[in-house]
Amino acid sequence: MIRTMSIWRWQLVFTGSIVAIVVMITAFKPQTFANPFIVAGIALVVVTTLITLAVPWHRLPHVFATAVPLLDALAVGFTTNAPDIRLGFLWVFPVVWLATYFTMPWVLGGIAFISATLVLFADQSGTSADILLRLLTVVITLGFLGVTVRIGSQRSRAARRLLQRRSEQVNRAADRAETNQRRVTQIVDALSVALVVVSAGGRILQMNDAYRALYGRDRFGAALPSAGVEYDARRGTAVPPARTSIARAASGEKLQSEEVWLFDGKGQWRALEVSTQPMATAGGGEDVTLLVIDDVTMLREADEERRALAAVVSHELRNPLTAIVGHVDLLRERDDLPGRVPAQLDIIANAGERMQDLVSSILDQNGRTVQEPFEPVDLRDVVEASAASYAPLVSGSRQELLIEGAQSLVIYGDAFRLRQVLDNLLSNAVKYTPQGGHIRIDLDTSTDGHVELAIIDDGVGLTPEDLPRVFEPYFRTDSAVRAGISGTGLGMGIVREIVSAHEGSIDISSEVGLGTRVTLRFPQHRVKEARA
Repeated sequence: MIRTMSIWRWQLVFTGSIVAIVVMITAFKPQTFANPFIVAGIALVVVTTLITLAVPWHRLPHVFATAVPLLDALAVGFTTNAPDIRLGFLWVFPVVWLATYFTMPWVLGGIAFISATLVLFADQSGTSADILLRLLTVVITLGFLGVTVRIGSQRSRAARRLLQRRSEQVNRAADRAETNQRRVTQIVDALSVALVVVSAGGRILQMNDAYRALYGRDRFGAALPSAGVEYDARRGTAVPPARTSIARAASGEKLQSEEVWLFDGKGQWRALEVSTQPMATAGGGEDVTLLVIDDVTMLREADEERRALAAVVSHELRNPLTAIVGHVDLLRERDDLPGRVPAQLDIIANAGERMQDLVSSILDQNGRTVQEPFEPVDLRDVVEASAASYAPLVSGSRQELLIEGAQSLVIYGDAFRLRQVLDNLLSNAVKYTPQGGHIRIDLDTSTDGHVELAIIDDGVGLTPEDLPRVFEPYFRTDSAVRAGISGTGLGMGIVREIVSAHEGSIDISSEVGLGTRVTLRFPQHRVKEARA
């Protein structure tokens, strides 16, 4: 359709020129129409124009369009028969048309065709030299014009193709950039962390859905009727506009996990942690800051619930423990206790005191799992004390518990927490070893100077799938759950934390049906410090 419109445009411009000339001839020299060649030329132009407008050029091959400029050239050739009217200049139209849209052979062919019409129809008055001069002048002029227009047309087309390719590249780059921008926006909107970009002038340049939902903003950044209000504390005082998170970020203030309370549009209090991050800007541009707002309400509530639960549990445990320890102390003061009863009461008293220490550590607001500074601790004493507390369970299960290796193995550490490690590991060994099984505790110094303590049992063991998960909170094997073996799945995690606090390591190897070996290793420098 574009080619059809182009052909129409060229032909109508040429026809318009002919019409204008006809009007001028009619006005100033009407006798010219007595020449039949003039009338034939004008008639041919009209017929060619009508045919041009009627033909569906978009359905025909490209070469068919050459017929139009050639017919125009023939029409102009007819008009050159009038010696007193110089209409040969109209050959410029068909020559320029051919040079613009067709190859050089077509241009040269068109000029040859024009030369033939000039010989056949032009006025032949004058000498042979005059006729030849007119012919050569027309041919050379039209040839120069055709070549010049053809070269310019080729350059123009090359430039147009280059611009088109560059335009396509720019469009593809713009499409990719737009697609990437949409992806980034979707990713940012999917984040639970609220993000907002603010300029130094306080304008919100960009925000994500989490910020809109949290602060009650529309997609343009304007505050909704249910917008959130920042406070300096829960149920405290509203923050003035100049001290809001947005205002502080716009002013360039550096914030790092600063606490802010928000009363949102739903009437709920939100605990927020606010941080700022400067962003890169174009040279000389306005400073831009990224404001990162993390909603930590659930974490704060969980911490509060955890502390409340710990306080309640610890308080409720402390009362019966106090009664147990107190009555045991009363029994230990008696002189008529038979046989091994005093020793058994000592074990009960030590266990009660350790439970009281555990309760106190739960209530400790510092939250430390290991008490510093460390003191010299003999692991052999810790092992024997733990073994003595589990002796009734071992005896009741007809198991055999052996302690082998070094008679004294001193390190720097927290004796209370190390005892907690031994109790957890020995408890697992007793629970997961069947009746009549064997448990052994080895104490030694390794070849690389580390202190080693190993607890080996011939119990049920762990599968290769379960072994990497033993330190996960609340993890228990399916076989233990089915067998009804008591436990919470928290002990091994506590053990690892305490061992790590002593700069030690823990290694577990196990096979189903053959048993488990737990090896604790502590660095040698602890021993050297203890002996110093």
